[in-house]
Amino acid sequence: MGRWIRWMGLLLVVAGTASSALGAPPGAFTVDFNIQNIGSAPANIVVTFYNPDGTQAGKKTFSNVSAGGSAYFNPALHTLDGGGQLPDGWVGAAIVSADQPVSAIATVANNLSGAQYVSDAYPGITEPSTTVFAPIVMAKFGPWNTRMAIQNAGSSPANVEIRFISGGSVVTTQSITGLQPGAAALVDQYDNPNLNNFNGSAIIAATQPVAVIVDEYKTTGGLLISYAALPLSKASTTLYMPGYIHAYGPWTTDFTMINTASSPANVQIQFTNGQVLNCTISANGSLYLNPAVGNYGGCTGGPLASNFYGAATVTSNQPLVIAYNIANTLGPGNRAIGYTAFSPSDVGTKMAVPLIENQFGGGQWITTFSVQVIGGGSANLTLIYSGNLGTVQRSVSISDSYTFNQLSDGHIPAGFLGSVTIISDKPIAVIGDQNSLIKEGDVAAGFPGVKVP
Repeated sequence: MGRWIRWMGLLLVVAGTASSALGAPPGAFTVDFNIQNIGSAPANIVVTFYNPDGTQAGKKTFSNVSAGGSAYFNPALHTLDGGGQLPDGWVGAAIVSADQPVSAIATVANNLSGAQYVSDAYPGITEPSTTVFAPIVMAKFGPWNTRMAIQNAGSSPANVEIRFISGGSVVTTQSITGLQPGAAALVDQYDNPNLNNFNGSAIIAATQPVAVIVDEYKTTGGLLISYAALPLSKASTTLYMPGYIHAYGPWTTDFTMINTASSPANVQIQFTNGQVLNCTISANGSLYLNPAVGNYGGCTGGPLASNFYGAATVTSNQPLVIAYNIANTLGPGNRAIGYTAFSPSDVGTKMAVPLIENQFGGGQWITTFSVQVIGGGSANLTLIYSGNLGTVQRSVSISDSYTFNQLSDGHIPAGFLGSVTIISDKPIAVIGDQNSLIKEGDVAAGFPGVKVP
């Protein structure tokens, strides 16, 4: 049987070393991850860690992971094959391979406490590409900046060009040469002298397939938003945004769309409450919307109704990619999470959320997940939870969209760590998020659900 490859962990740092870039978020960061077997038979999973020069730093093997089950690894706590750990302060990348289909969610968090604690999450990347889009990129935009981890997923050294765009114009470019196979380069936009007060996007072109993770952060600390940049194959004329929120208490959504075509795009955004926005995006351009502050990017059809928690479907005459942030900016402004919109190829009648928790660990971590019914209407769902406390199955029906909360739903016991597989009689899109019941700071971390083959 062929091996399934997941490119992930583009920023894996063992706690104890401060970030090196001048403008980087405060603290030392650690990435831990949960890998779910979404195949039909037990899986043998191997995680190979790579140093910045492309040499191997070690491996971790998980044997006989049950179908639907998951394996957890924290480089600050767990040993590698043969004993020993990644050294304190290690920065690198990882490749996950298995003899069954797998998915992975990585969670990045710093070692600070109180209001300076930050965390977020991103998925393992399944489709490296020679053209990758990062819709939301900031540089010295007030306290906001971004950094990108770019991993060479090819078999030869890669040369990389990053084009930073605003509207339909290229503001500046940046190059990386000789990036070794398996290795990752960490590029912080704060350090780019040609980017100031920048709130735009980036297009990454490479001579080998690359995988890219983006961190949005404040130089003053207190907020971190992570998402996986999108390969060209994910550009589509139809996209889905489950879990869309507008002025729902303090929570709201802002987002950026990139038109990947060389002709202008006419775009319609339809929300599950029946409201519609109509927009135009220039050829190869981007458009930013933040409806909560009245920024509709020139789109017609607003304003959006407050107290909305549902989903959105985007259609266009040109292929688009979208990244969206959900934050409590209308309240404390201390928590935020990032997502990318789903293309039709990534929704289905069997989806998985690789990370599910209920009051787990010292942080009393809780996850919720939001389900969007593609095309609207009712859907019957079977939820199969599998984790450290066994397997639990639930059957529920939803209409249009619904958010499941592991604490209030009572589906799984306290202390649960694992994953969930969702079987539906209609195609669905799913996103998840993690929060802590007791920790302060930006404890919100968001990640997508994945389609089960």
